[in-house]
Amino acid sequence: MPFHHPGTYVHHHAGLTNVPWVLTTHLLSINYEQLLRATRHPFLSRAANGTLPKSLVASWLANDLMYLEGYTKLNSDLLNQVRLKTQASVESDIETRLLAWLEAGVQNGKREINLFHEVAEIYQIDVSTSALPEHLKLEGLRRYEVLFANAAAQQPNAFIPWLEGVTLLWATEKVYYEAWRWARRQDAQSSPRTFENDEDGGAMRREFIPNWSNRDFLVFIEQLERILNEGVSQAVNKDEARWAEVKARTQAIWTTVLDAEVAFWPDVPETTSQPKATGDGVKGEVQNGHILA
Repeated sequence: MPFHHPGTYVHHHAGLTNVPWVLTTHLLSINYEQLLRATRHPFLSRAANGTLPKSLVASWLANDLMYLEGYTKLNSDLLNQVRLKTQASVESDIETRLLAWLEAGVQNGKREINLFHEVAEIYQIDVSTSALPEHLKLEGLRRYEVLFANAAAQQPNAFIPWLEGVTLLWATEKVYYEAWRWARRQDAQSSPRTFENDEDGGAMRREFIPNWSNRDFLVFIEQLERILNEGVSQAVNKDEARWAEVKARTQAIWTTVLDAEVAFWPDVPETTSQPKATGDGVKGEVQNGHILA
């Protein structure tokens, strides 16, 4: 059973939006309806049931590749920033762990890009390998490109200089994992599993969804969550003014990621019944870091 960082339980209706110095708990407890919209979309349920046509899968994967390249560059830039900072001062435990995570993140990004190309070749999905023209970009990709560009252009703050970058990395990974974790539960097929009737040949159900919803990915995200929460807690050191500053610097990042992710899913009609993103029939809480259905 995975170990979750203390404080990742949030009862949404209890109004716990100011749990002391646990940043991810605070972020997960705000804008809950948009979090549901970002992680429970008809595109996800159709991917889980093999009813996405190859042409739509191809265009979405091309956008996801562009996102992944921007994400990997942000990860690499932040890695260089933290390295420079540690060269000029004594490296803390938080910085040591953050460096290790960022190094792994860069390598994971490269492996993920290779996976996209391998799966596209195996399943004969025509994914563009060149830069997408503007008219083929999803609105969500455009929003992520702005987020990544803003993060790259921002001068590091003297107080927790990595705060914005790490918050952005955690937020994108967290929302992406929760979306595909929910999608995996929508797969209605019982064992033995077959894929020959999937419109994409099984690329989403056999390859991508298990890759984006497995335990290894969860553990990877939780490692960064612990680094972020412990680093913030140590730096804030129970100073309410510092805590207010941290929230002010990160809340807009979280809400902008949610908006970008909602806009990243292509509009498709629903083909199966699924929980509505309005929150109807949903326990309004995040427990052990996960949205409860």
